[in-house]
Amino acid sequence: MFVTRPPAGPSATRDLCLLRIMRGTFTGPAEFLADPAKRARVAEYLADMARPYGCDVPAALFGEPPSPALGQSHAEMAQALIGPIVPADESVGLLVLAFSVHDLRPGRQTASYLSHGTTGAPMAFAISDQGSAAAFSGLRIARAYASSADVRRALLIVVEQAALPYRSVAPLPSQHRAVAMLYGACAAPRALVTAVRQHPGSPAGCVADLAAADLKELAAGHHEVGLVLGAALAALWTAPAADRVRVMPPGQPSTGVWWGLIDELTADAGHPGLVVVADYDAELGYLCLAAFDADPPASEKPAPPPRGAP
Repeated sequence: MFVTRPPAGPSATRDLCLLRIMRGTFTGPAEFLADPAKRARVAEYLADMARPYGCDVPAALFGEPPSPALGQSHAEMAQALIGPIVPADESVGLLVLAFSVHDLRPGRQTASYLSHGTTGAPMAFAISDQGSAAAFSGLRIARAYASSADVRRALLIVVEQAALPYRSVAPLPSQHRAVAMLYGACAAPRALVTAVRQHPGSPAGCVADLAAADLKELAAGHHEVGLVLGAALAALWTAPAADRVRVMPPGQPSTGVWWGLIDELTADAGHPGLVVVADYDAELGYLCLAAFDADPPASEKPAPPPRGAP
């Protein structure tokens, strides 16, 4: 049994910068399903799990060859991004995997599995059952660990796979996608995370006013503000007070706004001084915002970590 306690003394404040960010779109089925034995075990497992709920898992989907309609593997999608985003000489201290729809290898502890293949063998865990808020929760937790647990680099991976072999009442994403974000201390002008705000239990009728109040506070002192909005929030918050507004199309509730963050930070026309990412999960009532200072003053740039520090 592992037992831990809060730090004995005051925690040192450590800011996190977005050092690197990558994304990928994948096609199914997952590569491991090419193995007939593994495919048969997954089919049996899912059929047993779905049967009490009156859901059928068609055996034909797991035939030879496996159906293209079968879903993806969170691990396979994440691994495709971890290698390029985490160099072999840069250790990671924390890995957080955020998702909503389970993958086609439900028996695997995916976050722990990914830790073994990531430089530094970071502490790892997953966040699910929070809808579009999962990645925001992961970023908030990473910031807390950076201060309280002396974690210098944190890897946040958001994955969503778009197919299940049984009927689901929840809408599925349109595509298999993943976004990986490496956070840590930085010395050059990067995207400094200045705030992560989450408002659980927010009724749809109050969301626009609550989001507008948060944006006003976050934007104070910035001449140009960019806003990346998820489709669910954009439908309720129709006139945000931002210089640039990028509304993401529906269909990618977990990765959509983070996909848009990449577009905003790499736009040919340049990026605004502050970029705010915001989304709303209507079913769970989660309103979330994250602010990135894309050009922090030199006095606010944290010193780079020693080579090899986690």
